[in-house]
Amino acid sequence: MVTFFVTTVAVIVGLILVVNYQVSENFNSYLYMSGMHGMMMNHGKMASMMGSPEKQFMISLKQSLLLAAGGMLLIGAGVSYYLARNIATPVIDLNRAVNAVAAGNLDATVSVERQDEVGQLAMAFNAMTVKLKSNTVLRQRFLAGIAHELRTPLTILKANLEGIADGVITPNVEQMSSLTEEVDRLTKLVGELRDLSLLEAGQLQVEFALLDIAQLLREIVGKSKPLASEKCISLRIKTDDRLPLIWADGDMVNQMVYNLVLNAIKYTPDGGQITIGATAENDMIKIAVTDTGIGIAVEDLEHVFDYFYRVDPARTKASGGTGLGLALVKQMALAHGGKVKAESTLGQGSTFSVLLPIDLH
Repeated sequence: MVTFFVTTVAVIVGLILVVNYQVSENFNSYLYMSGMHGMMMNHGKMASMMGSPEKQFMISLKQSLLLAAGGMLLIGAGVSYYLARNIATPVIDLNRAVNAVAAGNLDATVSVERQDEVGQLAMAFNAMTVKLKSNTVLRQRFLAGIAHELRTPLTILKANLEGIADGVITPNVEQMSSLTEEVDRLTKLVGELRDLSLLEAGQLQVEFALLDIAQLLREIVGKSKPLASEKCISLRIKTDDRLPLIWADGDMVNQMVYNLVLNAIKYTPDGGQITIGATAENDMIKIAVTDTGIGIAVEDLEHVFDYFYRVDPARTKASGGTGLGLALVKQMALAHGGKVKAESTLGQGSTFSVLLPIDLH
């Protein structure tokens, strides 16, 4: 505000000096041209040789200039205050909110009442706090999920090994098979966590090659049939004619689709149906797995690709797996330059889709 006001004062004073000088010079010329040059032989004494009307004119002119300058200074002060307040107030509010976030309050926001640069900055800050809060929740859920998934098999292993050591449990084939299953579960969890971390860091090598999606879907259906048959679920393939080859990592695409099929089998009641389809959409291939399962509520739908997120809050081995399958699907799709999406109607079924570029050359 001070800078703007001082600049305004300097400009106004400069204008007054210029106007006063120009008017005085022009007025002297007027007197000279009017035949009064004889009275101006001594230019320095001109003011004393002016008549009363001329003196009154000069006084009136200076008063007018001072009044105009005063009015302009008042306007300049008002404009300076308005501009300074208009800029400083939201910045002060933003600074206060930044300090609150730094202190750990992720609910801090600033009001957005304008659409200029300051308003856009406020909107960006609010979006940042929402993202920070979301990431914090995901991190907490991630740590809680890891703790849970590790605790259960480790507890089982510890109890059985202590029982064997105390002679309470006889280490027969069935017992050793159960312990091996828990070890396999831990190994799978650690492997999936490693793959996720590498994918997010961009350090997992993607081996691109031409891939026949129709052939890949037939292979996945073949290895999924035993699990589907246990629940009398029918698997069906539906693809476009002349589906183009795509440039992708065959192992990753296989794992993505297989994870989606396993997820569909898990949440589809006995006697249901699962359709695995592939269609060409512009420059993308869309692979969709549609089931007739229990469906997903709207509030859960946006979180299904998060780590350790389960629609079923009861974390049982029968209904939950490791909770990382869909998160892996999302990260692998992103590694291909693609994306994932989920659609569902509660009580009727769900469709999980992976969209991959046809050609990444």
